[in-house]
Amino acid sequence: MRRRVYMVSAGVVLALSAAACGTSQEAGAEGADASGGERVYVTNWKSSTISSYRLNPDGSLKDSVESTPAGKDSKNPQGSVRSPDGTWLYVADWGSGSVTGYRIGDDGGLTDPITVTGASPKPVTPSSIAISPNGEHLYTANFSNGAAGTVSHFTTSQSGAPQAVSTVPAHGRGTTGVAVSPDGRTLITTNSESGNVSSFAIQEDGELTWVMTVETGRGAFFPAISPKNDYVVVTNAKDNTVSLLHLKESSRLDLVNSVRSQGTEPRGVVLNKSGDVGYVAHFNHATDPGSVGVIHVTRDGVEAVGKKQDTGSNGTEGIALAHDGKTLYAANFNKNGKGSVTTFPVSPDGTLGDHADPVLTGGRQPDLASITVPRIP
Repeated sequence: MRRRVYMVSAGVVLALSAAACGTSQEAGAEGADASGGERVYVTNWKSSTISSYRLNPDGSLKDSVESTPAGKDSKNPQGSVRSPDGTWLYVADWGSGSVTGYRIGDDGGLTDPITVTGASPKPVTPSSIAISPNGEHLYTANFSNGAAGTVSHFTTSQSGAPQAVSTVPAHGRGTTGVAVSPDGRTLITTNSESGNVSSFAIQEDGELTWVMTVETGRGAFFPAISPKNDYVVVTNAKDNTVSLLHLKESSRLDLVNSVRSQGTEPRGVVLNKSGDVGYVAHFNHATDPGSVGVIHVTRDGVEAVGKKQDTGSNGTEGIALAHDGKTLYAANFNKNGKGSVTTFPVSPDGTLGDHADPVLTGGRQPDLASITVPRIP
């Protein structure tokens, strides 16, 4: 019998997200405290470690951090995503062309890494990872060192371990971001070196059929798909813009508009549960102050609202939103220093309050869709 899988709302993608982007994935800090097993996880690319934080009752991070080395067969962890049932953390391994699954213990600790290389042609520099709503399929966006990008498909076994299935062209160069629609029918990739976005129809067995590729702007970096599966928000890091595209039931895309972002090098993007408010992380060359901007989204277009807010560290990139919508988490790459995570309280109207002091990850350079926050069924 296949393990029990909880269906969750996927209105937030990490990108890197989620991420972030995500994919960024939607997450839940609601009710979590220092005694529970719910944690925020951050991958540290340069130091090949994964940091985990316990949460305060208000969703902010405890100052202490636990560090787990990447699996012995994995290198340079990048994008991460949690299984819907909360028992696995899956990580795209930039340096080893693989995916590593870590079991999440009752206390939130990571154990028993299982690393699987993507199917031939072997993925090169996987940057982001997304999971299907039922938890049975994983997909990585493979940057390919800036050349023709690819997407790798993995299934999860009855125990939850990843298993390689296929690798297909992304129909763009330098594929950085990937997201799966909440209904599980469409996969979106952002191709930073070619400045475009590709859409794929997801078949019943999880395999991908390319539908189309649409230009959005130079440095198309991360996608976020709306909770109702009807539009996609994309950051364009080299153009300093954010784009909105309509997403049709056929997985086809129509570009609606692009607007100037509030900061330099927009990368991570995440949407709230209603899909009408989003948050954009600004990388700012990795060496200068990172920031977060607020966007409003309707089917008629995306609009940047207000001024950006600095995160208190440099190179903000990964971004994620708590399940209850009350806390925003932003990971800071900080090229010339130590990685950190900044938290913002979020008001009911979507505006951001003053951020808490950044909390160090204990590692170096949390990159791309590096942050995953708790999910509750």
